[in-house]
Amino acid sequence: MILTSTDPVCIPRDPRSLGREWSELARRRARPVVFLTPEWLAVARAHDPREQLTFAVGDPAVGVIALARDAAIISFAGGELTDEQDVLAPAGRERQAADALGSWLVANAAPRVLLEYVPEDVPTLAVVAGALERAGYRVRTERLVTAPRVALAGDFEGLVQGLTKKERHELRRKIRRLETGRTVTFRFATAAEQAAVLDRFVALHRLSHGEKGTFMTAERERFFRDVADALAAPGWLRLGVLRVDGEDAAVLYAFAYEGTLALYNAAYDPALSALSVGIVCHAYAIREAIAEGLHTYDLLRGNEPYKYDLGAEDHWLVRLEATRP
Repeated sequence: MILTSTDPVCIPRDPRSLGREWSELARRRARPVVFLTPEWLAVARAHDPREQLTFAVGDPAVGVIALARDAAIISFAGGELTDEQDVLAPAGRERQAADALGSWLVANAAPRVLLEYVPEDVPTLAVVAGALERAGYRVRTERLVTAPRVALAGDFEGLVQGLTKKERHELRRKIRRLETGRTVTFRFATAAEQAAVLDRFVALHRLSHGEKGTFMTAERERFFRDVADALAAPGWLRLGVLRVDGEDAAVLYAFAYEGTLALYNAAYDPALSALSVGIVCHAYAIREAIAEGLHTYDLLRGNEPYKYDLGAEDHWLVRLEATRP
């Protein structure tokens, strides 16, 4: 393939050489997400045995593309535990970065391309699909999973008033039931408290029943602790603690980044499951996020019913799968 001077070009870069540029591009994305920052991807890549590839789009960089490759498949970097994946480009440059990715995939004759967890409302997959189809690839795109979000505006009572009558009644009933006859508080852990709260988060996971109880393997615990260390440094880590009668009954593991509080994981004391500590904990977290001036509560991947009980709306993530004939 011969590229003209106006074509977008992927330039291989050492991720360390892109640090400040990468961070600034992440903040300038139309909807910034922590999962495309160099801090997140450095941890995710450290836990991923695949070959890691990093490209700047242009010089100076107008975008960053982080990929992973095994013997036959090219994917975005980050792996299964990275909730949103995409090319990284500031608002208005998304198509240029996607063009660069499509051109690179075709020029390098990637045998199979698997791009997952890409927002449906960005142009990336349509642009990449077009480039691959023109090169003769068999391409399929499909919705993969929803990532519901709650828009935060005004105050907490106003948000509750915006729920349906049934949702509003149920949320207030559950809060009242938990608080009646108990001392209940919620806070985001201070920097000094985070290590102890993280220990409690892991312990609560392992107290849980069924699939949730087996989720926190030793490997996943290392991942969660490494992410916490990396994202605490710039002040993005938020560990929300629901305390009931002197005991930490629930911990939310979340990130506050560029106006969004993103709920990544949570663990609750199963002995209190009848008291709906989960949804009450989310309600308190939303109240604190509003007080902090954040504009979005992102519940990330999954269509669990409690998310819609909080007024969340679907935002779909999409997958592209392509094979070379």
